[in-house]
Amino acid sequence: MKNIQIILNAVLSKNIVEYILIDSDFRVVSSSTGVDQYLDVMPVKGDETVEHLPEFVGSEDEIKKIFSDASLSFALDSVYKNDYYVNVSVEYFDEKIALILLHNITDITLSQQKLLQYSNESILINSTLKNILDRQNALLFVTSHDEITYTNEQFMKYFGVKRVRDIKRKNVEIFKYFDESLESYDALFEKVNSKEEYITINNDTFILQATEIESTHKLFTLSKVTKLSKKMQLDTHTGAFKKSYFNDHLEKAIKSNVTAAIAVLDLDNFKLINDVYGHQTGDSVLQEVVSLIQENVRDDDVFARWGGEEFLLLLKHTNIENALKKVENLRRLLDEHQFKEINHLTSSFGVALLNPSDDLHSVLQRADKALYEAKAGGKNRVVFKSLK
Repeated sequence: MKNIQIILNAVLSKNIVEYILIDSDFRVVSSSTGVDQYLDVMPVKGDETVEHLPEFVGSEDEIKKIFSDASLSFALDSVYKNDYYVNVSVEYFDEKIALILLHNITDITLSQQKLLQYSNESILINSTLKNILDRQNALLFVTSHDEITYTNEQFMKYFGVKRVRDIKRKNVEIFKYFDESLESYDALFEKVNSKEEYITINNDTFILQATEIESTHKLFTLSKVTKLSKKMQLDTHTGAFKKSYFNDHLEKAIKSNVTAAIAVLDLDNFKLINDVYGHQTGDSVLQEVVSLIQENVRDDDVFARWGGEEFLLLLKHTNIENALKKVENLRRLLDEHQFKEINHLTSSFGVALLNPSDDLHSVLQRADKALYEAKAGGKNRVVFKSLK
């Protein structure tokens, strides 16, 4: 027990995964040194577990079954503790001890540790560490000479592979999800090293991190934060994405050289709505507009609020003909919609096609000029601005 606890402290301490060991009477046996960042006070031996984790109240009987059945486990997902979002799970350790794991999904720092440099002196220690790695909520994989050479079970399950060699056969290339222009894991490591980046895989959002284990091995961590990430990226006033989220996706589209168009949307005479009906009605109209647009664009498109009554739309993988057709449909949709409190509202759109020479500023400026022309030309229309 003592040797395993030393290993657990080494692997699970700091900001990666913290733990509490409890006995069958539901009392604390010991805990990792950093667990107090999630709790009000540091647990000490003999404490009642529910004093520190009141979320377990009502589940004591279910958790106690784990002591007699190693196949059982208990989990609480996304518990909010001391300004952290934490996944809490209870696992079998032995007949007298259960292991409570607290996994920080707000600021994932698992990849800062050289987890795979464990000792080969003991089969027991190796199997214990591998078991812990496989229990992580994060997807872990290690590359060597630009190929994936190790993954944990979570990675295997997510991508539907049973063996590491199947990853290459199935053409699972994580670096392509991050940036379509990347050609290797070494290039991905250079992009991500010592930072946290968001990456979207199969409509799921992950925090991606990378750290060097040794000169030839890199450890990558994919921590799924889909719900939390999207909530953090939303404009709380309207429900559209924040402009910073739009900028991130537009910059990736520029770097990846994908065919895309952007549109700037402005609600015509919106100030009059606020003046006549009041700001509360104005807010409701904004939310209604956002809901209508979101229901009529693709999941891969990005609709964001620029400010006030102006919005941005990124249409990925489309040509200008299809983009203009889509934007015109949105303009008509708003024009024909019966708003709950004001009945009628029109909108103007400025559209620009993304070009190889563009940067974030130039394409937005071009779309904004097109919007100005649409407003000056009588409003309730779509104007496209080319490079010329």
